Amino acid sequence: MSQWRHIQQDANVDANNSSTTNLAAGNSYTFTGTGTSTLGVAALQWNLKTDQNATVYIEQSDDNTNWDISDSFAYYYSKGGDGGTVQAISNYWRVRVILTGTTDTTYFRLNAVLCPIADPLPRSLNSYERLKTSTGIVDEETGNRVEVDVLGSLKTVSPVRLIGTAFSGTTKDTNFWTETVTGTGAVTQAGEILLATGATADSTVSYSSVRKARKVTGASNQFRAVAKLGSALDADNIRRLGCYDANDGFFFQVNGTTFGVGSRKGGVDTIVTSGSFNGNYGASVTMDTSIKRLVIDYDHLSTKFSVNGVVLHTITGSTTALTNTLNLGIKMENINSNGNTTDNSFYVRFACIMRLGQILTESTYAYISGAAATRVLKYGAGTLHSIAYNNTTGTSLTIYDNTAASGSVIGIITTATEALGVWKYDVPFYNGLTIVTVGNGLDATVVYE
Repeated sequence: MSQWRHIQQDANVDANNSSTTNLAAGNSYTFTGTGTSTLGVAALQWNLKTDQNATVYIEQSDDNTNWDISDSFAYYYSKGGDGGTVQAISNYWRVRVILTGTTDTTYFRLNAVLCPIADPLPRSLNSYERLKTSTGIVDEETGNRVEVDVLGSLKTVSPVRLIGTAFSGTTKDTNFWTETVTGTGAVTQAGEILLATGATADSTVSYSSVRKARKVTGASNQFRAVAKLGSALDADNIRRLGCYDANDGFFFQVNGTTFGVGSRKGGVDTIVTSGSFNGNYGASVTMDTSIKRLVIDYDHLSTKFSVNGVVLHTITGSTTALTNTLNLGIKMENINSNGNTTDNSFYVRFACIMRLGQILTESTYAYISGAAATRVLKYGAGTLHSIAYNNTTGTSLTIYDNTAASGSVIGIITTATEALGVWKYDVPFYNGLTIVTVGNGLDATVVYE
C-alpha cells in the first residue's frame, strides 16, 4: 500500500520588505527594508513596479547586522514590472531599492514574499525527456544574441580602430586633428582636450579628425568617447560630440539646459531631447558635469546611443536613411551665441571610431590603357592597394583622393623615373578614387577596394 504525504505551501508576504511609499529626496531616493528571519524558508521572492530606473539589492545576513551577501538586479521601468527569486542561504534577509537618478517616483509598488517551498525547474520536459533549457550569449542591454552559423561556427568580430588618437602630452597632433576657433575660443591639450569659449561674446571652438572612418556594408561602426562638461549647463551655449560633420552624422549634445541626441542629414538636424528617450536609461536624463562614457553604434538601419554602458536611445531609418553617408569623421564643438560671454568649457579624454569587423574587404581592379583620360574608379571611401605600371615614354599617372581631378594627391607615377613595376600603396582614401593619365600608350592595372 502506498502512503502519500500532503505538503502545503505557506508563503507569506514580508511586510518588513514591502512598500508603496514613493522614493524622493526626503528618503534619499532609497528604500531599505528591515531584516526578517529566513529560517524555514527556501526562496526569497520580490517584484517591483515603478516609473524610474533603479537597482534592487537582495541582501542576506547571519546576524541581522552585517549584510555580507548582496545580489543586485537592474530594474528598467521601460520594460515594465520585474521580479525574481533568490535562494535563502543565511538567517536574515532584507530588500533595498536605490533609484538610478534623482527624479521622484509617482508610483512605487514593492512586494516581498517568503516561500518555504520553491520549484525552479520547468513544468515539463522536451521530447527527449530532458529539461527545457538553452544556453547562449545575450546582450543584457539590447537582448541581441550571438549567432551560430548553419555549420555550427560561432560568429565573432574583432573591433578595429579606424580613426582617433589618444591625446597624450601637451602637443596637439595636426596630422590627425584640425581646429577652428572664433573670438577667444581655444583648444588646449594636457592628456585630454579642453574646448573653452573664453569670455568674448559668441566665441566658438571645434576640433575635428582629419580623416573619416570608412563604413563597410555588412559591418557596424562604433563611436566611443569619454567626456565631461567642464562648466554647468548654460543658456545660449551648445556643446556637441560625436561622429559627424557639417552635413551628416550622429552626436550627443547639450543645447542650453537641454540634453539630447541627434542625427544630421544634408545639414538638417533631427534632435531627440530628454523626456523622449526610449532606452533603458529612462525617458528623462539630467546631464551633469561628471565624467561620461559615450557610445554611438550605427549601421544602415539604426543608430544606438549609450551612456555609461546603458542604452539611452535608438533611432531607426525604417522609412528613409538617417544620413546621406556613413563615412563619418569625429567632431567636438563648444559654441556660444546670442551675446553669451560665459567661459564655457568641455573636456574630451579620448574619441575614436571602431569598425566591428575586419578592416579589409575583397578588392577589385581597373585596367587603364590608351590615350590620356580622367577616370573615377570609386565614389566614397576605400583602400588603394597597388598599381601595376608599364608605360611608354612621355606618360604619367596621378592619383587623387576625390571624385574629380583635384584635391588631395595620393601619388604620381611618371615614365621619367618609373617605367615598369608594381607600386604598393595600401593606403585609405576617404572621398573617392580618381586616376588622371597623360600621354598615349598607357598600360596600368589599379587594385583597390
